[in-house]
Amino acid sequence: MLSKGAFWTIAVVAVLAAGWYRLNAASETTPLPSPAKIAFVTGGSGDYWEASAAGARAAAKELGIELDVRMPSQSENVEEQMKLLSAVGAGGVDGVAVSPLDAEGQTPLINTIAKDRPVVTFDSDAPLSARNGYVGTSNFSAGLVAGTLVKKALPDGGKVVVLIANLTKNNLIDRKVGFKTRIDESPNPEADATDPRYKVIGYLVDDGDDKKCEENIRSALAENEDLACFVGMNARHAPILLRVLKEDGWLNKVRLVTFDTLPETLDGIEQGYISATVAQDPYKYGYEAVNMLNSLCRGDVRFMPVVGRGAIHVSVEPITNETLPQFREAMNTRMAQSKAEDAPAKTKG
Repeated sequence: MLSKGAFWTIAVVAVLAAGWYRLNAASETTPLPSPAKIAFVTGGSGDYWEASAAGARAAAKELGIELDVRMPSQSENVEEQMKLLSAVGAGGVDGVAVSPLDAEGQTPLINTIAKDRPVVTFDSDAPLSARNGYVGTSNFSAGLVAGTLVKKALPDGGKVVVLIANLTKNNLIDRKVGFKTRIDESPNPEADATDPRYKVIGYLVDDGDDKKCEENIRSALAENEDLACFVGMNARHAPILLRVLKEDGWLNKVRLVTFDTLPETLDGIEQGYISATVAQDPYKYGYEAVNMLNSLCRGDVRFMPVVGRGAIHVSVEPITNETLPQFREAMNTRMAQSKAEDAPAKTKG
């Protein structure tokens, strides 16, 4: 039987041990402070990237984080984006969000930055890098949607030309694969391995150069007078298509299926020149990328997906003349609220 002195000694030790455990357990589970400053590097400038930056600014303001937005002056310019990414990587930021233009080529730089701070990709992924998470759509699925829209626009089939900025961005590679999968999908696989009604003439790369894109469009028309449809895989393609086809007298003579929701694109749908567009949500990409970085910096992993290497996929939606009014109303409501909330203060960038 223990003596009274021994009992109290054991009791005191037990209390001290319990206190030590609670103190250390609390310190291990208490999240760290939010990051002071994070960088947000887009894949170009223009309305699409401005929308992603608006979402990032909204989240940063809610969280009290300084946001450093960096936008390449020329879309799809890998060299310029590499310089911007190197600069923010060497600067005093606590986390980096980037939309990589060259998934494979930029992986070493992303890995270097990710050694001492979280890195999140958005819009386009670098899946083989050490990035901590990704926010964007499933671009394979987006490609499937685009293929479906072409088949709806051309139920009898025809020749199709696809405009694409590059084949180095992970999102465009996946988008192309998804599109080809749906276009090739045979309605009668027992008779035909692929759908014989559709012939994709080519995937015309323009490297983000509007002039080169115009040349690609005119060359495709000159070489294929019976061309039935253009597909624009990037946001900037719809306005270019509308302008070139109007100038050359082809407007409304070929079907158009595009991506994203620039004002000119939505006007083209309303006027009947564009059959449909695949709407993404760049605002949501930016908003969730900043929230993800905040959680990573704080060590709060509850926000992070436990599957897919931290990927959050945001759905796409086909916009047609029938669904356009509701879409515009939702977009206008969001942007009005965002501008009202952003009015008192402006973040850098």
